[in-house]
Amino acid sequence: MSQAFTIADLVSNPTLDTRLVSGADGLGRTILWAHSCEMADPDKWLGPHELLMTIGLCIPHGAQQQRDLIARLDAAGLAGIAVGDDGLAPRLTKAMLAEADSRGFPVLTTGPNTPFAAIGRTVAAANTERQTMNVLGLAKLYQVAGQRHQDPRRTTEDLSDVLGVRLTVVDDATGCVLLGQGVLGPTVARAYPLRTHRPTRLLIGASTPLDSLTLVHLTQILTVHTNTVAQDAQARMRDGAAILEHLLAGRTHVSAELARLWGDETAGYRAIVTTCETPLRVRTALAVAGLPTTAIETDGKIVIVAPTHHLEEVRLLVQEICPESGVSAVHRQIGDMSGAVAEATAEHAAARGRGDHWREFTGERVSLLARSRSEASQIISTVLGPLAGDEQRFVLLRETLFTFLDSDLQWGIAAGTLGLHRQGLVYRLNRIEALTGRSVRRTRDVSELWLARTAWRQLREV
Repeated sequence: MSQAFTIADLVSNPTLDTRLVSGADGLGRTILWAHSCEMADPDKWLGPHELLMTIGLCIPHGAQQQRDLIARLDAAGLAGIAVGDDGLAPRLTKAMLAEADSRGFPVLTTGPNTPFAAIGRTVAAANTERQTMNVLGLAKLYQVAGQRHQDPRRTTEDLSDVLGVRLTVVDDATGCVLLGQGVLGPTVARAYPLRTHRPTRLLIGASTPLDSLTLVHLTQILTVHTNTVAQDAQARMRDGAAILEHLLAGRTHVSAELARLWGDETAGYRAIVTTCETPLRVRTALAVAGLPTTAIETDGKIVIVAPTHHLEEVRLLVQEICPESGVSAVHRQIGDMSGAVAEATAEHAAARGRGDHWREFTGERVSLLARSRSEASQIISTVLGPLAGDEQRFVLLRETLFTFLDSDLQWGIAAGTLGLHRQGLVYRLNRIEALTGRSVRRTRDVSELWLARTAWRQLREV
């Protein structure tokens, strides 16, 4: 940058008849290109280190509007603005010039006998070698993209190294990082929208602004890679949710798909129940990270099932996004999935009550398929009590309970399924609570009732 053409070089050339009006602290700003623009928002058309040349049509008349224009041009990284001194431009207000001085943003005037083309040719000639280097730099960008095309995340890291800036692509809907090293906070120089299938933004670190030519090609490369990552993540989310929904409904025919997802190294799995302001964010983050998890959103909660050998990675990600989470014990049998979720649900409720970020199940785990059928029968007898009997009145109450549990404790849905008025359902549930000694309003009791319901399905309905 020390060899670059600067504002000081431009105003020191007497043949260009261009003088500094304000922003003297910016005389050392580099000019890589000079471009004429009369659009109302020139900051959208010009980029870092570019000189805006105008006869004044893009300059508003009001003092505040002129101050805002200077602020936008400076935020976009422009080298400065050169205004034709031929009487066409509005009066440059004191407020505008004061804003330029405070920012060190050069405001220049160019005499009426100096065509803007002369300034453009001067800047181009001074930067011929730099432009050649830019072309070589673009060739390097595409070389990197070609070598790493199968791994978009690694490509982004390599591009960051080549350009010497931090690059991050963020999903607008969730705030989830799709590519790069993470949100840059106050070090972000500027955000650029990408033309991706879903709205995303490219955030560039403030260390060294990129010229507009490099930026155009960079955004094209990252648009392709962002679409790849986003589409892969959506496919993983969709497939994982389908697997988990089947398993929680007791349909274990998808267990082979789950085994392929987890691999041979797993020593079991754990369920996590959590909440966050944007549920899609945590699911997207897990999918983008490539973690072999399955997740669904139900009743305002997010249910995640993860193999134990990836639990620590899942914990770090979930804790970053979600305020409280409950975690089950380690389970090994796929048929225990509902029980694992029940454990995690209970721990999540406790975590919310105590403000714990991450609360793991520490009680005695009840496993159905890992034990004998006699033990499963014992669970049914212990939890359901009289409702395990064959008398018609007990059968009616048991079916009512199971329908209520299968409806995710939603009173309206359960009443509609049973063809009951809501008050009729309330009466039956009160009887069920009295006979079983367990409340459908208490998380721990609901967990036990659900385990008994799962055991009944395995032993009586299969």
